[in-house]
Amino acid sequence: MKPSPSNRLVVAASFALLGALVTVDAAAQVVNPAVAPGAATAATAQATPAPPATPDRPAVAPPEAVTVTELPVEGTLVRRGRSETVIRAPMDLVARAMTDYPRYSEFMPHVRESRVVRRNRGATDVYVQVPLGGSLGVIWCLLRIDAHRQPDRLELVGQTVDSNMDRFETRSVIERIPGPEARTRVVFEVLALPRLPFPSSVFTREMRDAARTVANNLRTRVERQLAINTLPTPAQAQSAAEVPSNATSSR
Repeated sequence: MKPSPSNRLVVAASFALLGALVTVDAAAQVVNPAVAPGAATAATAQATPAPPATPDRPAVAPPEAVTVTELPVEGTLVRRGRSETVIRAPMDLVARAMTDYPRYSEFMPHVRESRVVRRNRGATDVYVQVPLGGSLGVIWCLLRIDAHRQPDRLELVGQTVDSNMDRFETRSVIERIPGPEARTRVVFEVLALPRLPFPSSVFTREMRDAARTVANNLRTRVERQLAINTLPTPAQAQSAAEVPSNATSSR
């Protein structure tokens, strides 16, 4: 049995919580409840074949590619969504975007509220709330995100502390790729089980779409921030345009 258009809207709003990771330009995205689940997600880049691996060059997906897979989960027929991509930016910049928890409500579609409830060493409790519209109420989750840091790697593991969903889990890996160019590998995994009467195939498809959307929108957000960081400030631009006072014209 196919979900009705109204139920599809509920599913779409439910999976806005799949952002323990980032998306961008929420105001520009319009969700049409009459389309199938996943059709309203952000446009994704076409995957292109990665160059063959060699002893001195490990296999790395090209920056424009997003590889999406499904992973089995014990205790449920729903499969975890997993995406992997490469972003041409320093690891520190990518990590800052992924851990900017208080600003989720600014760039994550449908999120009405996001705030850090508690910090304790490497763990951060983040409360996220998504309105479903009308009299359907809200979906909410208190997610505990544990950060495991190494010099060239950051792993963020999110587990539900409390929620009105049956299950919500995320895992992100941010890893610096060696080489002269600043590149960062990002892996994102998600599993969400809202209390909605739909087949497991519907949720699995949403897991894949959410993982892909997070990867694409994270790249967009980071690249825009990188462009802002490389632009000269007004003072720098003025200084560069000014003629040094000791300069003399030659005749």
